[in-house]
Formats: sequence, structure tokens, C-alpha cells
Amino acid sequence: MTAAGRSGDDPKGRDRRPAPGSRPLKLDIECFNAVSGAGGEKHRVTINADLSWSMTTPHDAEAERIAMAFGSDASCVTHMARTVEAFCASVGVLTGAERVPLSVGRGGSWQVSQAYSIRACCRGTLFGSAGAAARHTRSPKHLALQHRVQLKHFKAFLDAAARMWGSWDTCPEFDPRLERLVREPRGVSDLWQAGIHPDDIPELAAVGSVVDEPLPLQFFLGLAYGNADRQWVREVLSHHPDADTAAWLAWLDEPQARAEPEAWGQWLSFGISKAHVLVAIDAGLEAEYVREVASSNGWSTSGVAAQFVKWANVGCALKAGHFHALKRHRVYSPQPSVRAIDSLCELVAQDRSGKVTASDERPDRTELAVMLEILGNRYAVVRALNHGVRTVDDLDAYVKNHE
Repeated sequence: MTAAGRSGDDPKGRDRRPAPGSRPLKLDIECFNAVSGAGGEKHRVTINADLSWSMTTPHDAEAERIAMAFGSDASCVTHMARTVEAFCASVGVLTGAERVPLSVGRGGSWQVSQAYSIRACCRGTLFGSAGAAARHTRSPKHLALQHRVQLKHFKAFLDAAARMWGSWDTCPEFDPRLERLVREPRGVSDLWQAGIHPDDIPELAAVGSVVDEPLPLQFFLGLAYGNADRQWVREVLSHHPDADTAAWLAWLDEPQARAEPEAWGQWLSFGISKAHVLVAIDAGLEAEYVREVASSNGWSTSGVAAQFVKWANVGCALKAGHFHALKRHRVYSPQPSVRAIDSLCELVAQDRSGKVTASDERPDRTELAVMLEILGNRYAVVRALNHGVRTVDDLDAYVKNHE
């Protein structure tokens, strides 16, 4: 007898019919004839390839429903209908058409994202790799708990369905040319285990199309599970096409909110460390100042960029004029100190003479820090301030008159 299956809109996914190729799913499965799940003889169950996933079994579904209304045990049809609903809801995950969100936990471990984790199953569980976390989301236990069906029934159904679908853990067949897009050997299969379908790889690789070599696994994982905007990654890479940089960018936490792609690309192009790039971006340093200072002094952009970052690490945002002033006063290797700068700023704030504190033009931290490098100690800076010095450019005349 044919029983009605799930109703509703056509589900999303590559193939959400019960069997590959939009065919019906035919199973020989043990009869579920009681609430307890006690088994009976095997019989044929057919899940029809219609939008409602209607089910055909040898049972008289209507008679069994009437018997249940009078207190009989739950029928095989009832158990099977619930199991089919769970399978229909799970087939997208099982076949890789849908990706369960994962997040990186402590020490590089992986977790099923909070909204998709299940209490008494995987909530708070740390997995050793993205593949292990993704495999768990495809496990019978996880899916049975998620869809509230009996594990025994659901696992038996999955095992039977796998005879038509193939092993749920086996990577689907793919064009061998995909391997050229991923740096690591067996990269496509590893990405499949991590929840990324081979069909998704070309689209993800296109984000890094300006890179003229295969992209690392971490690049694909970052785009799939991280928070970096794909268009932002694409635009930054246009300024600095590099495979390892691509993977790094893909794992930054919402970097698009911190600066425009051009700024990221310019700082990356200077050849400084990625940690220094982050300092420059978060400090709002202007890349154009690096080029101006390097060009006017015949210095390397990487060396100048590193100097800008050194100052940013002590809370100072230098401009080109500050570097020109340092050069005029023959300070070629400044060593700014947070402690010394803090002490100077505190001394200036506590000045009792009124000459500095009364002024609306009191120098900011950056001006004071550069003055400190030029004059050598905080008391010399305070004396200069008391003589009307307010910017590093004022030091030219002051030093000449007080030598």
C-alpha cells in the first residue's frame, strides 16, 4: 500500500529525491512492528521519487492507523514514516549538498556551531580536525537525535539506503582537474570529509583566481567556515596574489570591517610580517606615508613600514613629517619605549607652570614621543614645551637657538 510522505516545497540541494538520479529508493528492511522496535520479517519498502516522498509497503496503512487509535502498538508504517522524514531532512547533509556550520575552538580544535550542536551529543565537544567534526554531523547518532527518531530504526534505514547511494563517507566522483586547485595531495577528498563538496571547490577557488598556484586546504576551509567576506578576500589578493596570504586572509575575523581591501593590499605588498600588517591596519596607518618617506630618503618600503609599525606598537601614529624631522635631527634608529612615553605624557599633564597645560595646542602623544627621541629625555621635552615648542617642526629653531 502507498502512504503519503512529507509535504511542502521542493527542498533545496543537489538531489533531494530519495535515491540518486531522482529514482525511487527501494529497501529490504526489517519490519518495525512495535513501539519497542522489536524486529520482524524483512519486507520491501519503496520511497517514491515524488516531491512528497510517498512510501509503498506491504502493510495496510489505514488498518494499522485504526488499530493504533484503539490502543495497538505503533505500526511499522508509522515508524517508517518518521524515519523517512528524518532521512529526507538529512540527505542534504549526508550527500554534501548542505554544509553544517563549524567553528574553530581552543588550540585549533573544531566544534559544531552552537546553533547546530545537540545537547548530550556534541555540544561543547572539541574535535581534532574539521573532517572529524563534519563526519560527526553525518553520523546516525547525531542525525537521529536532531530529528528525534529512534537510532536503531534510523541506522537500519541508512545502512539499507547506502546500498543505492554508496557509503556516506566516500567522496563522490569528481573531475580529476579539481586536484590542481588544491595544494595538498588528496586535497579534494580531505575537503569532502570536512564538509566541502567537490562541486563547491571551483567557486571557492575562483575567489583566489589571481594566485597562480594551487591554494591550501586552509584557504577553502576559511572561506567555508570563517567570517571573511569572499569579495573582500578577492580584492585584497588582487594587490598581493599569494597562496599562503590567501589562506591567512580567509581566516581573519570580519576583516572587511577593519579597513578597505586596498589598504590591506598595500600593507601586505610592503613585505612585512602578517602580524605587523594587523598592527598597521588596526592603528589606521596610511600606506601612502610609507611610500613618501621611502621615496624621499632612498629607503626600502619594507624598512620604513616596519618603523611605522614599531611606533604604532607604542601607541603612536606617525606621519611622513615625523620621519623627516627624525632624519633632520640625525635620529636614524629610534627605539621608542611605551614606559618612557607614558612617563613623559604624565609629566606634561601634571605640569604646574601653566605654560603647557593652559594651551589648547598641547602636543598629542605622537608629537611628544618623537620629541623625546630627538631631545633624549622627558625633562628636555618639557623645557622645549615651556619655550613654545608644540610640534616636531618647531624643534628645528629651538635646537638651533639652544645648542
